[in-house]
Amino acid sequence: MTQEQVEFIIVLELSQVTIPYSKSASEKFNGILKKYKFQPVYKPINNLNKFITIGKDKIKKDEHSGVVYKIDCKDCNYAYVGQTKRKLRTRLKEHMNDVRKPVEALSVISNHRINNDHCMDWENTKILDSERSFYKRSISEMIHIKMQTEVLNKQRDTDRFSDIYLPLLKQ
Repeated sequence: MTQEQVEFIIVLELSQVTIPYSKSASEKFNGILKKYKFQPVYKPINNLNKFITIGKDKIKKDEHSGVVYKIDCKDCNYAYVGQTKRKLRTRLKEHMNDVRKPVEALSVISNHRINNDHCMDWENTKILDSERSFYKRSISEMIHIKMQTEVLNKQRDTDRFSDIYLPLLKQ
């Protein structure tokens, strides 16, 4: 981009002013702005989102789906980061019941629980991110795993995410 193009974009952005719309005040203000070569862009004071969201029911945390979540251990600083497209409640039940599997089929959470006689903080599971797309959710999961200092996840969970990005994430 040339210097002239950059200056044009800056002037264009600076010449537009966004203001709330009020019939009598906006029309008076409009004349003043145009006199100084500013183009007013009006924004409605009230919009439907303000009224519609009031009537919506809140979804319980464990009813959310398409999330990246974190389960802390109650007895140490380790945590597990996972993702699921299903309801969080369904995935947490699977984690809780995993200890019933044969020893060779246990998850990292169950191994931690059994080997250390620790309990996971199921009730305070945190939703770290919400994302419909599996690909984006997987990337988010990898980032959140990498950001943990003491994590139960296997390292192959983050093989596709290079450590070169870590300094950028930790800023």
